[in-house]
Amino acid sequence: MGKIGIILVQWGPVALVFVGGWFGFSYINQASAQTAGGLLWAVGVILTTMAAVIIGMAFNILLHESGHLMGGSITGYSFLSFGVLNMTIVKENGKLVRKNYRIPGTGGACSLSPPDMKNGKYPYMLFISSGLLANFLVSCIFLGLFYHFAGTSDFWARVFLVFGVVGVYCGVANIIPHKYISPSDGYLLFNLGRAKNAEMRRGLWSCLRVQGLVASGTRPRDIPVEMFDWVDIDNIGDPFTMETAKKRYEYLLDRQEYDEAGKLVKTLCDNQQETPEVIKMPLYCELLFHELIGECRQEEIDRLYDKNLKEFIKGAHLEVVVQRLMYAYACLVLKDAAKAEEHLELFHKACDMSIQSGAVPGEQELIALIDRQK
Repeated sequence: MGKIGIILVQWGPVALVFVGGWFGFSYINQASAQTAGGLLWAVGVILTTMAAVIIGMAFNILLHESGHLMGGSITGYSFLSFGVLNMTIVKENGKLVRKNYRIPGTGGACSLSPPDMKNGKYPYMLFISSGLLANFLVSCIFLGLFYHFAGTSDFWARVFLVFGVVGVYCGVANIIPHKYISPSDGYLLFNLGRAKNAEMRRGLWSCLRVQGLVASGTRPRDIPVEMFDWVDIDNIGDPFTMETAKKRYEYLLDRQEYDEAGKLVKTLCDNQQETPEVIKMPLYCELLFHELIGECRQEEIDRLYDKNLKEFIKGAHLEVVVQRLMYAYACLVLKDAAKAEEHLELFHKACDMSIQSGAVPGEQELIALIDRQK
């Protein structure tokens, strides 16, 4: 995606909010029986609007993910986790557990494990589209309430207008087909059904199924290899096939086949193209990690540990992979015991919050590997 496309994805829905809000507030001013007041009235309008935007955004994220949950449940998907902002409910050992976890770059996420494929097919349209439908349908209700109250109550008219416009924003932002940070719902809806994208459909199924196995406690090394060994790593054309190849890397890493894992992650990093940030940056973390536990060349470390990777690490500082990397960096490059201890504490905290419980034992073994190389 070019710079113009990225700008449109980022600011197009925002512009829609401002235009819709301007027309809506103008209509309220014309239809309302109440008259505008002075400074106090203006401050009240601003505060009401700001509060409605914040509450409306949180509500619509919850609504969007609830839509995915409902659509997936109807079509046979199994619950894994449900998160809004920094709170995630995850199923562990048959029980629902609350964790303070947020997937980097997202406002919320609903993770479900898909039903078995039959003749290479599985249901996905309702699961993907139900989040969008929830946003748009409820926004229509809010906008109807805005119209109803416009002539009688400034306060409720403004609140429902903002809720409705924010809901439309969430729907539009998700229906625009892109894979800038992570693949949008629109990207999936417009691409998964195409005949040429059979690998993408299979990749999505594999990613969700492996995610479900690891979330339920299965170690990556125990995942059946047929889940990911079908990927041609030299010819990856979509985010989900890339993510499936990453699952193969995690399998090798957990089996302590470090040389093979290092070769694979280097190949994946060399074939990124337009891979979304949420997949690409963790791969670069792994590539740097292999450099640290391998040849540990300062020139190569400086090349990999660039501005983009540092920004990602800052935003994803409570990811297990990130803190394992930073612990290795503190131990093997900085030789700073205090900094290493700080990152080790964060590593344990990240493990406690992880929604992929099956991956934690392998990560702890990697910490032991780093300790042996101090």
